[in-house]
Amino acid sequence: MSITPCPSPLPSALRDESAVEVQRNLFCFNYDACLHFAVKRGWEGWSCRHCPLRDQRDCEPQARDYAESRPRTQGHD
Repeated sequence: MSITPCPSPLPSALRDESAVEVQRNLFCFNYDACLHFAVKRGWEGWSCRHCPLRDQRDCEPQARDYAESRPRTQGHD
């Protein structure tokens, strides 16, 4: 399987958050590279629909990730 970014251009920008979730895999480890690729080419919008990594969710945060990264507060005297 290729790990090279392979976004597909869309005719317009995705303006609705739910459309972004349908068209893109926000938790792909290549997301930033695909975003850079699309911006560099001046695409109005882009999708992960033809990418072989579309269903990979390796970077999706889990509840424990938030719990462990939460800043600790100082107790009051």
